Amino acid sequence: MNQKINLQELLSKYHAGTITDEERILLEEWYAQWTPEQQELSSEEIDQMKADVWQSLNVTVLPAATKRLWPRIALAASVILCLSVGGYYYLSNSKASQQQMTAKVERVDIAPGGNKAVLVLNNGLKINLNSQINGTIAKQGNIRIVKTANGQLAYAPDNTDPSVVVYNTLSTPRGGKYDLVLADGTKVWLNSASSITYPTAFKGNDRTVNITGEVYFEIVHNAKQPFRVNFKGHTIEDIGTEFNINAYDDEQVIKTTLVAGSIKLSRDSRSVLLRPGQQSITSLSNTAIEIKDADINEATAWKNGLFKFKKAKIEDVMRQLSRWYNVDVSYPYGVPKTVFSGEMIKDANATQILDMLAYFKVNYEIVQQTKGSEKKIIIKP
Repeated sequence: MNQKINLQELLSKYHAGTITDEERILLEEWYAQWTPEQQELSSEEIDQMKADVWQSLNVTVLPAATKRLWPRIALAASVILCLSVGGYYYLSNSKASQQQMTAKVERVDIAPGGNKAVLVLNNGLKINLNSQINGTIAKQGNIRIVKTANGQLAYAPDNTDPSVVVYNTLSTPRGGKYDLVLADGTKVWLNSASSITYPTAFKGNDRTVNITGEVYFEIVHNAKQPFRVNFKGHTIEDIGTEFNINAYDDEQVIKTTLVAGSIKLSRDSRSVLLRPGQQSITSLSNTAIEIKDADINEATAWKNGLFKFKKAKIEDVMRQLSRWYNVDVSYPYGVPKTVFSGEMIKDANATQILDMLAYFKVNYEIVQQTKGSEKKIIIKP
């Protein structure tokens, strides 16, 4: 069986949702390692290959105002139509495709983010978790702080009762993420440029933490000791819950999305109860609390290693890329009005993601700053 048939079969399985983990890895490795090599093809061969891939992708055409980014590898395969052994075809007369071919030679790239965080102990000591080996990395009172083999930070209490409760802060930089298990077993996922301040052990009548940025919680419920999350003048109290909070300073609104259980969101004198599948939207410019049905997959995509957009403006897309790739973005020629929907894997290099946007005439350049190793993405006409 030749490469053309294998590729078509894998794409069909991907689209149908029947692809196995092994086949998915094979398909993703094919895209990650594929580079075009010039080959003469007849117009009939080109038309047939294009038709084969297009049919296997079952593409939905949206109105001109909305450009759809097809899921993951299916999108990449539709942008770079590669079927036969060593063969390739870029969409004819595509300015974006021509720019991508030239850019492959000398363009700057950016690696994706990963597990990066700094732990600040109650005495102010900062521990860079990237450089720590697995095992106990510190002790706070009677609590051992452990870096686990799967990259989590966990708190393991000793048998003695702590006389004093102390607080730690876990912070992720741009380009970082980290998972945490609190002393009560509650699981916490931090997105890039986020933080959580929490007690090393929970005492008293409640369990209270403070966050910034974007954080996902899987709470261990305890009716006698409710769990509370404080952020930007808001307080969430769980009633056996999984939920996501997006409260970045550079976002215009704050979004709290309930995945399971129930939560009460309070702000000033207002409070609302959320049901699973609902999302609250608030703004610092007014006191209203809007409740709407949520796209759970979109709200939690980052936790599952994906970018997922639903009618997102280019600025919304680029803010997520800026945080994950630790890079600034500028629009010296104005902001394109293109709107995107779709999903992409987060463990790809920046150019792999940006090339997909470039296919829809959102062109870019990654430039090295004159000082240091910092880079910038420039959105171009």
